[in-house]
Amino acid sequence: MRMLCPANLLLPHRDTTPSKCWTCFVRWFCLLHWEIRTDGLIPSSPYDPVYSITVRTLEVFRNTHLRSPHLSLEAFVKTLCDLYGVCYRPSLRAAFSNCYDVYIRLRNETENRIKLSLNRTGLWRRRNACPACTYRVAGEEKLTFGMLVAMDGNDSLKRILRRLLDSSYAGVEDDDSSESIQPSAEREDPRAVGEDIYIKREAVNRWNWETRFEGGPARSEEDIRIEGGDDNPCASRWNNMLKAETAKTWGIFDETGVFLCLCRHGFVLALADMVKSGELSKYPIAVVESLLDAFGMEISIGCGYDIGCKFQSTLNASALGVRAKTASFKCLVGSFHGHAHNRTCQLSNLAMYIEGLGLEDLEGCERFFSKSNALARSCRYASPFHRKQGIEEYCKHVDTFETAQNLSKFIVDNYKQALALIAGEPELRRQMESAGISGTRMFHEWLEEERKYLNGLTKEPAEETVKMDYYEALIKFEKEDAKFKAMGSEFLSVDPANPQAQSSARSNKRRVAKERAERAMQAVHTLELHLGIEKRWTSESDEWKAAEDLVDHREYRRRLDELERLVVSRMFELTKMNMSQTGYKLRKHISQALQTRSQAIRTALDHYNKAAQALKPRRPKLTWDEVVEYAFLADFDLLRNSREDIRARPWAQPVNRALRDRYFKIRRAREEIKRLNIEIKRVVTHIQDEENFLLAAEDKHRATDPIIAHHIRNYRLERTRFSAVHLRRFNELAKLPDSAAMSVDQPLNVSNQNTVDQELERIEKTEEAEEMESGSNGLSASNEDEDVADLEARFSVAQLSSEPA
Repeated sequence: MRMLCPANLLLPHRDTTPSKCWTCFVRWFCLLHWEIRTDGLIPSSPYDPVYSITVRTLEVFRNTHLRSPHLSLEAFVKTLCDLYGVCYRPSLRAAFSNCYDVYIRLRNETENRIKLSLNRTGLWRRRNACPACTYRVAGEEKLTFGMLVAMDGNDSLKRILRRLLDSSYAGVEDDDSSESIQPSAEREDPRAVGEDIYIKREAVNRWNWETRFEGGPARSEEDIRIEGGDDNPCASRWNNMLKAETAKTWGIFDETGVFLCLCRHGFVLALADMVKSGELSKYPIAVVESLLDAFGMEISIGCGYDIGCKFQSTLNASALGVRAKTASFKCLVGSFHGHAHNRTCQLSNLAMYIEGLGLEDLEGCERFFSKSNALARSCRYASPFHRKQGIEEYCKHVDTFETAQNLSKFIVDNYKQALALIAGEPELRRQMESAGISGTRMFHEWLEEERKYLNGLTKEPAEETVKMDYYEALIKFEKEDAKFKAMGSEFLSVDPANPQAQSSARSNKRRVAKERAERAMQAVHTLELHLGIEKRWTSESDEWKAAEDLVDHREYRRRLDELERLVVSRMFELTKMNMSQTGYKLRKHISQALQTRSQAIRTALDHYNKAAQALKPRRPKLTWDEVVEYAFLADFDLLRNSREDIRARPWAQPVNRALRDRYFKIRRAREEIKRLNIEIKRVVTHIQDEENFLLAAEDKHRATDPIIAHHIRNYRLERTRFSAVHLRRFNELAKLPDSAAMSVDQPLNVSNQNTVDQELERIEKTEEAEEMESGSNGLSASNEDEDVADLEARFSVAQLSSEPA
């Protein structure tokens, strides 16, 4: 930090953004432009600045903060004060914040000018965010899912809305019964971030409950919660919390989190703020709209979402449904969240059983949130603009310096994983012969048989339900009638001192018992008329015994549901306990909850075993070890049968189910090899085309606008920083001993390997030449007589990098 004037007092800071007045804007720009050109300084105020910050210091803070978001601006300023021996004051933090805002604005303006000169504006970033997903090569094989993405919401990046204090505020906490909400105390800030990543609030609000349906009457929030229930097996499991219960919680926040969409490699495609609400369906619908706007009908998209089964019904019912269906947009369920879905849903949406999905788990958002949660501290009390600015800068930094670097690592690791799974195919065939399985066709037949069986168990027959109600009404009538008769046969003892009191109490009890017995009799009569029963059932009749079995089966299923619920909570709590960024107090709280949960599971297990033994025939008992090792809730769904014994069916045998799942994993591994071979070619082609395109653009602007040419060169170095790393990893992959297995679908053949070697050698030579020229001014080496025809040819070769193929 450097003083620009000898004033001993800190002058009042004015708005850092230039005024709308042209004279003020010119003065601000001249002052800023002069300080940056002469000393590399950015002033803290456009008028009579007291402090200025060097660009190098601002860049150090920007990179350090983006690498470690825990480092706040205030902590960095305090560090500078310690280094310079200055007493920290809040005004220094404000001055540094002003300079940082101007610096970020200058970076963004420079980036916008570069993209404008390269014709990379509008939807270009979203269409070309990931080379492996979007940079298609001519003649490549068409995939079932041209692009795989994942989307999910996260509430860590909330922002508290500052409000005016009530005139009666006396320094005490607000009364929970008070429903008055004070107006916002925040000043309006017209600044906004770019639209490359962020989706505007207006675009999201277009998909509110009242406006997102095209044709027909408007629907309310209550109506939409039950939509698609008939064809959605998980509809009853996923519901947003009631608005009345969460209104007070969301009242203290403006932005309550973010809704994110990533490609399968981790590049950010779209981001929207969740405003004063939970994870409403308008946010994923807005994300789907942004994807369809970017890719249209050219790429079929498979989208992983934790409630993808229910969201598919919501999307189909919206005005975007026809467009999404035409573009072959399909909602899927991630592998991790698939634990909480029933078996019927898993057979249709789980990653393992989806043709063309490969080994993708569709859980990239969870990995991204585990890192971005570190931004929560700096976002909680920030202004709306600074919160968005911090999130956008973080997403761009992660894409440029982390996801881009790990792109080839992702591909290589998946390749090795797929090869390892395929290597187990001979062992699978040996085990199939031992189990008497003739061929893999039986696995598909078993899967379809299981789907049909579970679809038949979705609802109880209405006639059975009424019969069970009649049986329970008879039990209740017999119980109440026995109580009434018992009271009439009891010996009456009267106290001569107060005979009236005891007589009145006795009469009231008999009257209440008589009324209960009469109501129970009326219920029996109503059900007999409904069922057309002429002769009342008795405990010896066959109808009584059949209804008794049905009631036992229903009690069995209820006990199983309770056991399932407790096991789900246990699995998720164990996952959260081992997750990074989980604090000590939360770990202790989860640990105590797990101890309580374990005892509750044991109690529920005892109740289940008792209900299982009451069935005819008896169901096998479950042990504690079996329950705690359940990895999928699908294991519970197979226990729900109450009308026939399925234990003898081949697809219900544990060994056969394990072999079937192993077969589908190998099948997905082959699809992954096919996808990875295509992605490797895309990445290698993109490396060549991107560098050729940017070199040509640099040469084109060197004579007319050397400043833009210089920034294009920096942009090129940033975009191609990890090219040599990618090519080296692909080269090592091609030399693996198991590379013969690459011929599963489309091998990475020798010609491709030679291309990788040649490109790697070329990049190394280019890097050496640039290092030798780093001490001289590269702008003076421009060739003014460069052949225009050759320049146009070079542009046409690399034109694929500016628009999707």
